[in-house]
Amino acid sequence: MLGEIKHLVKSPSSIRTIIIMICIISNHSILLLRLSDHRGIRYPSLIPVLMCLFVLLFALYRTFYKKPTELCLSNEQIILNGNIINSRDIKVIMTQGYFKPLIGILPYRRKIVPLNMAFRYSKDEDKGILDLKSWAEMNNVKMVNKSFQRWI
Repeated sequence: MLGEIKHLVKSPSSIRTIIIMICIISNHSILLLRLSDHRGIRYPSLIPVLMCLFVLLFALYRTFYKKPTELCLSNEQIILNGNIINSRDIKVIMTQGYFKPLIGILPYRRKIVPLNMAFRYSKDEDKGILDLKSWAEMNNVKMVNKSFQRWI
């Protein structure tokens, strides 16, 4: 591969996380309101609601407001979100799903894909995946179709 290949990528959709956080916040808030009638609101019981609210806002930002960034495939490294990932540091590249696949880069010594190493192609995902597969073959990096865990 000569030169660099660039693609626009975006953060993975967090719709499932958003729905789960809304359900948890709603249920916990209803519980707090019912209990506050009898004993008054206890501030330590607000901590889970605030934590879920933080996760909800973060997921909303990543899903709807974060602008696409650039994925750059060069000879022995990937540049993603401003981070340089060397091919020798990658344990496996995983793709999950068929329509609008989610791609995760799992480094060595990690069990879960880091947040900044999971992405979807913004457009022309077929060409993007073919380019990534050819890059992986050239750099002896294993690429598999497999479900994976990622942070938030």
